[in-house]
Formats: sequence, structure tokens, C-alpha cells
Amino acid sequence: MGAIFNILSYSMGSLLVGVIITVLEIALVFFIIKSWYKQRSYTPLSFIVGGVLFLILAYHSVIICGATTIKSYGNDLEDAVNSVVHVMPDNYVFSQEETQGLLDVISNQLPLVGYYAKYADFHGHTPADVAHEMNMEMQRFMNRYIIEHLLWGLLFVVLGSAVIIRTMEGARKSRGSSRKHTRSKFYDE
Repeated sequence: MGAIFNILSYSMGSLLVGVIITVLEIALVFFIIKSWYKQRSYTPLSFIVGGVLFLILAYHSVIICGATTIKSYGNDLEDAVNSVVHVMPDNYVFSQEETQGLLDVISNQLPLVGYYAKYADFHGHTPADVAHEMNMEMQRFMNRYIIEHLLWGLLFVVLGSAVIIRTMEGARKSRGSSRKHTRSKFYDE
């Protein structure tokens, strides 16, 4: 029951923070676009595109918040691994299958870690260093995961901004204002 509560509490926290970040991102996108294109105005299609962009960015923001939460589990992961391997002799060398089994046991204790980490290959490590190495690998994986989602988010911001700009209406000019009001000069020769 405690694992379910942890998943729900961290998930809801990641969801809330991710949505707040996304609202700020979308507001900033619309503000910057309007600052650059003062003579143009948004259309309903601009706001629809902004809504789609919001959903895409919300997904990536929530994923990034979740990955950041997982990174904070580093000490818990080390403690969980050490609690399992403390009965083994210090000079014991793990095989790949044993470290995969160790990850499966840890995933039951820390379900969020198991959600992101499906495969473990720490063969050659001993009980003295396997916990630290698993933590470091999880940190590296989460860093790559966060950067990947940041880059996807940035790509969607650029593409979404371009589409929003294309959907904006230009300033309307009256027909007469586009002509120059010059007097015609007629000369008699």
C-alpha cells in the first residue's frame, strides 16, 4: 500500500508542477510572439494551435518532473540494494542475471525506479560497489532522459511558434490609405 501511495503522491506532484511550468511556457511563447509582431493579432486558430502545443509541452514537462523525482531516489536505491546484498561476501562477483534479479527485487520496493529501469547489467561488480554503480547509472540515464525531453520540448516550441505566427492576422489597412495622396499636376504647354 505504501508503494501505491508513493507513486500517486509523486505522480500528482509531477503532474501539478509540470502543468504549472507548461502554463508559464505557453504564456511566455504568446508574449514573445506578440512582442515581435505588434501589428498582428491572434486568431481562434492561433489559440487552437497554442492548446495543442500546451498538451505536447505538458507531456514533456510532466515527464521531466517525474525523471527529476526519480533522480532524488538515488540514496533510497543505494540503501535498498545494500539491504539485499549485505549478506553476501564482499568478494562475490555478480553476473548479469543476478544484477537483473537484484533490479527486479528493488523495483518491488521502489516501483518508480522499476518503471524507468527495465534492464540491469552490472556483471563484474561486488556487493561493496554494486549499489553505488546502480545509482550512478540511474543518474546518467535520467540525465539523458531529461535532456532528450527538453530537446523535444524545444523543437515543439519552435514549430508551434512558427505555426502560431502563420495563423495570425496582419494589421488591416483601409483601401485609401495604401495610395499616396498626391495632387495630380497637369501642365498646359
